Parts: sequence; structure tokens; C-alpha cells
Amino acid sequence: MIFDARGQQESPDEMRDRVGNLMGSLGAELAASESLGTKPFARCRSKQFREGVYARYLLAAEPSFGEGLLSRMRLDRTVNRTLIERL
Repeated sequence: MIFDARGQQESPDEMRDRVGNLMGSLGAELAASESLGTKPFARCRSKQFREGVYARYLLAAEPSFGEGLLSRMRLDRTVNRTLIERL
């Protein structure tokens, strides 16, 4: 997950914890969350937004969890990009 921390009152760790709690409320069992720090984008969409705060979550959930999470993350302005990998 990539967060857009520009102009936010929350710290990146608070954003990561808030999204982790949201995942728990959607029915996922959160095993771990990790902050990967701020990294520049390989391809920038905007000159004002050249880097983002990266975070990784490890969780167990039902197969339909991904659709619900993506629909909720579209409404959150602090979340820029979301990638879900299934194992």
C-alpha cells in the first residue's frame, strides 16, 4: 500500500495502523504490518507528488476480502495505491 502523506496531520505510522484496524474490522486477521519508508516513484504522475510512504501487511482473510478492501481504500484520500497478492 502506498500512502500520500502530503499535508496530513497523521504520521505515516498512524496511517498504517488506521488501515490495519480497518482490515481487522472487515474480517481479516492481521499477522503483521511493516513500514517500508518513503520511496520515490519510478514514474511520476504529478510533479508535486514524486514519492510515497510504503507499507506492507500480512493477513489472513476470506477470498472476497480484497473487493471490500479496494472499495473502502478508494474512499480514503491518504491511500494512493493498493496491491493485493494472494498466496
